[in-house]
Amino acid sequence: MVASAQRRDPLTYACILLKETSFSAKEIAELSGLNIYEVTALKLKSRNTTKTQH
Repeated sequence: MVASAQRRDPLTYACILLKETSFSAKEIAELSGLNIYEVTALKLKSRNTTKTQH
């Protein structure tokens, strides 16, 4: 297997993993190379912030 000359952007990769998988923040941090706090911040920022009406 030949290694690619281009490397995936860690922030973009973590965002994709957050949206498309059910991996834990720890797993995503290990896969993307970010730390757990950066992954948690991405997860919180990606939440839907609109208020729901009851």
